[in-house]
Amino acid sequence: MSPTADAIPQHKNKRSGWRRTLSGRNLRLISGLILFAFVLTHLLNHSLGLISLQAMEDFRTIRIAITRSWAGTAILLVAAVVHAILGVEKIISRRLSAISTRGLLQIATGILIPVLLARHLIGMRISHELFGVNDNYDFALWAMWPAEAWRQAGLITLVWGHATIGLYMWIRFKGWFNYLQAPLLVTAALVPVLAFAGFQVAGKQFHATRTFDSPLNSEQYTTIIRIMDIALYVSLALIAAVVLIKAGQWITAGFKPKVSVTYNNTVKKTAPAGLTLLEISRESGIPHASVCGGRARCSTCRVRIVSGGETLAPADAQELKVLHRAGIDTPDVRLACQIRPREALSIIPLVPAGRINRRQSSHDKYADGVEQIVTLMFIDIRGFTKFSEGRLPYDVVYILNQYMGRMSEVITSNSGYVDKFMGDGIMAIFGMDDEDGHGAADALRAAVEISQALDELNTIHEATLSEPLRIGIGVHTGEAILGRIGTSKAHSAGERITALGDTVNTASRLEALTKQLGKELVVSASVLQTANAGPPELASETYEIRGREDPISGVSFASASELSAVISP
Repeated sequence: MSPTADAIPQHKNKRSGWRRTLSGRNLRLISGLILFAFVLTHLLNHSLGLISLQAMEDFRTIRIAITRSWAGTAILLVAAVVHAILGVEKIISRRLSAISTRGLLQIATGILIPVLLARHLIGMRISHELFGVNDNYDFALWAMWPAEAWRQAGLITLVWGHATIGLYMWIRFKGWFNYLQAPLLVTAALVPVLAFAGFQVAGKQFHATRTFDSPLNSEQYTTIIRIMDIALYVSLALIAAVVLIKAGQWITAGFKPKVSVTYNNTVKKTAPAGLTLLEISRESGIPHASVCGGRARCSTCRVRIVSGGETLAPADAQELKVLHRAGIDTPDVRLACQIRPREALSIIPLVPAGRINRRQSSHDKYADGVEQIVTLMFIDIRGFTKFSEGRLPYDVVYILNQYMGRMSEVITSNSGYVDKFMGDGIMAIFGMDDEDGHGAADALRAAVEISQALDELNTIHEATLSEPLRIGIGVHTGEAILGRIGTSKAHSAGERITALGDTVNTASRLEALTKQLGKELVVSASVLQTANAGPPELASETYEIRGREDPISGVSFASASELSAVISP
């Protein structure tokens, strides 16, 4: 029995914008990006050792002017503390069985970083702050090469590995990631290699050409070593504490209250209360799709709540955001990684785990869906029902095939993608392989050529047609979800790429407006702005679009060929 809307907590988001921004997940991301910027510039500074010692020192002077200012120091310190606290909280709060291999590797590198970082930080920055040591590259190379070389290599590997895994987990769902994946991978591999190579070359050059006297007396040196030892013991104690807490959680899990989850009205599993539904699935050996690893960055773990939904906590801001982006607004659909059943629950997973895994291995970005800015075009024949009445089926199909074939040629020749044919209508996507907005310009050129192609068809088939074919065209640019929707196991329907979201609905409504306005083409202002076509005042009309709260600006043309006057060559 399906739940009613009253039985499921409604998707409402009452948190203000700043509270959403300051959520734990966003704070971890922001603090991580700040630390990543520091690490990247630090490693690039090391790599300049391949050029000269002076190049290293010149770049360092610029770098520390920012990082050692009172503002820079405060930002880095807060970012480091926040990131560490939230990282530990994440480790303690999540079941290890629910964390992907990448996630476990990121946790392992993150735990080990303090062991080596504390020694480096004390030897450099703390020496400077306590005893006024000028910790420039002369001091660093004197102190660390070659005695600290292996620790330096280990620290670079741990920090860079931890940072790049986290960055990858964040950006892999971005629409542009597929285009830059190869160069980003090469860059990620080169940065630590060049950093250590620069450190090594500079170390050898320094010891071969310069002499250096220790700026620390024996008492100061002893103090620094003592602080390093204390920091090492504290780091190891914290690691041991986290390990003990996780061990305690594992032991006590058997004594916690149990909750039952029924899958697809057939399979029933029992697990400790307090786990997320995704964790329950994995611990119970139930295949459950989750491309992002349970971070609420994709919607592949979504489930339909059959019963027990009224016992779940309402969706938070992050879950609502993901569901909205997936075009889901029904309260009985939730993300398995975000709900923690406390009482019996019956669910139906909505994305087959097997298909996700197969497609993941093919590196097809559309298999799991991407969100990017594209231009949507809808074309529809006016009065086609009347046209087809009284004609032989062969004649109708022949004319329609001639029309569809010619329009498709125009769309594809202008870098467009024919999404689907809908009776006598066509839906096309422009800008799928483009991040610079050229899709909008391509769509405008295609609209002009479509109008011209229609005139040619009407001339060719003048003897067959009782009256010329007329069409309506709607074009709109905006963010849309692109993906392969449907199953491809038994047929090829699921192999086609389609677009979903408000941009699609708006383009369709603009096409419908052409009939009401008696025009051939309606273009939204976003298309003209993205394509840099015509002056801003060109989009002087305002349209009320069903399903949108705010009206949309645009311009209409009696014939799409008129648009050629405002398209930049």
